[in-house]
Amino acid sequence: MIIARRLSRAIAVLCLAVGPSATPAGAATPPIGPNQHYIGLVNGQHTGAVIYVVCPGPASRTGPPLALQTVAVRRVSAGGGYTGSFAHDLWAQFGRDMIHVVRFSAYNVAKPIPTSLRLPCQGKGTVAFTTCFGTIACHADTRSDTVAVTFANIAV
Repeated sequence: MIIARRLSRAIAVLCLAVGPSATPAGAATPPIGPNQHYIGLVNGQHTGAVIYVVCPGPASRTGPPLALQTVAVRRVSAGGGYTGSFAHDLWAQFGRDMIHVVRFSAYNVAKPIPTSLRLPCQGKGTVAFTTCFGTIACHADTRSDTVAVTFANIAV
């Protein structure tokens, strides 16, 4: 019983340390479908987003993102990206080659930024939220949403 209470307290402390989820309790997670407007979120932000990376040493130019960072998509009534007439999935794409992706089939579901990525240690970049997978051409009536990000090295 004592162990269970201590474990429960430890989990509560961990949850407080990690912070709130990008999806509020009870929030709807409607499926992504055709003819919908959306915006991308990086760590809960559409503007002023920061991705923290771990780049030890002065010679590092790229490094993995710090764990517990997220991307998500939110449906909006106008503006942002547009799913077009056929989409049922959206993708968050990282890097110039756009082959590093996170797939979404519903709105308001935060997903981790893969720690296997190699991102710039500092500077500016973008995360593209799109109906296209990788470098495959999109359907003509779709529009991507791009979130400008700042890469910040926490190992400095």
